Amino acid sequence: MKVSVSTQRQGLGLCLVAMSLLIGACNTTKATLDTTVNFFSSTSPNELFSADGMVLKEQKINLFAGVAYETLRQEAAAGGGQYVASLADLYQIPVDKHQQFAQVLQSRYSDLFVTELNEDRTAHLKMVKALNRELTAASLVP
Repeated sequence: MKVSVSTQRQGLGLCLVAMSLLIGACNTTKATLDTTVNFFSSTSPNELFSADGMVLKEQKINLFAGVAYETLRQEAAAGGGQYVASLADLYQIPVDKHQQFAQVLQSRYSDLFVTELNEDRTAHLKMVKALNRELTAASLVP
């Protein structure tokens, strides 16, 4: 039985949502669920996947940031943690530079985490955009 690319993408999308909810299960809030629903309702399937059917790196980062935003805020303020390390992994930052990544999050905290997710449903996207600039300036990403 041949499965269409569209069906594969939908299946991958559902797996991504399930994985994200499991990752953030400890801190799942209405804001987290709303962010996930809004992400998928505002993102067309073609924007989520590469030509070979893989979820795009940028979309993984955006979704993770939305699901884990509040925990990322806490860990960034503290200077690190599991979620910060996971975000570094999603950015494909080498393990030996994870501490530098955490320091960027901590030192630029007030610029990255401007509002709470329940006040601004796009706060995570603004954080990712600002973080991308900071990581480029720190030469942690090309």
